[in-house]
Order: sequence, then structure tokens, then C-alpha cells
Amino acid sequence: MIKERQTFVTNELVDLVRQLDHETFLHGMRVGEMSYKFSRYLDLSLHQSNQLHFIGYVHDIGKLKIPISIVTKRGPLTDFEWNLMKNHTIYGYELLKDFSYHRDILKTVRYHHENIDGTGYEGLRSNEIDFNSKVIRIIDSFDALTHDRCYRKKCSIELSLKKIQKQSGTVYDQDLVKEFTKFICKLY
Repeated sequence: MIKERQTFVTNELVDLVRQLDHETFLHGMRVGEMSYKFSRYLDLSLHQSNQLHFIGYVHDIGKLKIPISIVTKRGPLTDFEWNLMKNHTIYGYELLKDFSYHRDILKTVRYHHENIDGTGYEGLRSNEIDFNSKVIRIIDSFDALTHDRCYRKKCSIELSLKKIQKQSGTVYDQDLVKEFTKFICKLY
């Protein structure tokens, strides 16, 4: 970790995150790192950058309450499994609430699967979705697209960006997608 970052993670939480399956754990690490770098690119405050780093790290912690057979399933989920998987945002919120984390962190863990057009997990739309959730939504998707998943192979960076750009304004915040595209082009 970069020395300037404030430590948000307690030993208990680190232990919990490590209990996630290996791929979900690595995904969280990558989302955290990229969220931090993107937030610095956006010139956000160090406090907000640190928050986004932490949120990226723990955004899927609610998957601890989902059976591992569903989290790591190869192939499509049944309707029942999908509905259970969608609850990981609420489970994560509840788990972190027990650790007394700041409400900005809690909101983002809960709402990181909300879509601009209201078709996300809980139906929030546009301005109802907090900024951090919009950031994590993009980075979570980008990381998922650019890495192998148990149910599909990874896409190239170029194709992943195109998929995100195609859903700009419906799934993802348009302004953030524009900035994220510039950021990725500079990074790679």
C-alpha cells in the first residue's frame, strides 16, 4: 500500500475479506487499487481517494453470506441463485454497519450495482446514486470484464472499454465514463 493512505482496514475485516474465494478477493484488491488511482487522476481529496480504495477492497464482502457454490459457479445462475447473489450488497452493508463504518462507505457497498436508468439492484436512478457508487460501478465492471471469471473468459482492454461506453448514460454515469476512458488510455 502507498504510505500516504490512511488505514481504514481493521485486522478483523482483513480476516473476513481473506475468507472470500481467491478470485473475489483478488478482484476486490484490483478494484481498490484502480479506484484509488482513478480518484487521484480525478484530483479528488486524499480522504475520498482513501475511502474509494477501501470500498473497492470490500465492495463484495457481502458474498461471504452467499454459498461458495453459487459465488464460484461455472455457467449461468438460476433465477433463485441470481436473486440470492444480488443480496450481497445488502449483506455487505449490514456486515460493515456492525463495524461502524462511515455512511459514505456503507452507501457505496450497498449501491455499487445501481444503474443510471434505474435498472440496478434496488432501482435507484441518476442523482439518487452517490458519486462513490458510480465510480465503483464502472471500475467493478471494467475489472470483471478484463479478467477471467468462473463463467467466462476475459475481454481485451479495448473491448471492455467499448462495452462500458456502449452503456454510458444507461448503466454508467456519462461524465465518469469519459474520464475513465481517458484515464485507462493514459494507464495502458
